[in-house]
Amino acid sequence: MPKTEGSTGQYSFPRALFLGLRYAVVLLFISIFLLAVLFIAGLDWTGHARTVFDYICYAGAVLGSLVAGRRLKARGWLGGMVLALVYWVFLLIMAKISGLPALNIKLSIIKLLILVLLGAVGGMIGVNL
Repeated sequence: MPKTEGSTGQYSFPRALFLGLRYAVVLLFISIFLLAVLFIAGLDWTGHARTVFDYICYAGAVLGSLVAGRRLKARGWLGGMVLALVYWVFLLIMAKISGLPALNIKLSIIKLLILVLLGAVGGMIGVNL
């Protein structure tokens, strides 16, 4: 998108969210790939798999919110919160497709709240970059 003289560089809300979500998903897949390579190489991290996966998801939400906030130039907190909600739904769908056992709703809601808070902070930081 070339900038013109009167252009502020601000993206539309759905476009900025999609771009941020794309960054979050790419970080998620790269991290999972690297963990798989480490496991094949002999590093046994399976005892901590849930914790590692949670932190990867949180990092993806922050990165996506940073990108969305940077593109929005305003309302980064809202963009980050919506991105975190969409990312959470994406993760739930992927968990259901991959055949994970029944998800604990209470734990899932707590993780949603953490993602939303991290998304809001990431969006606010992204606006100010």
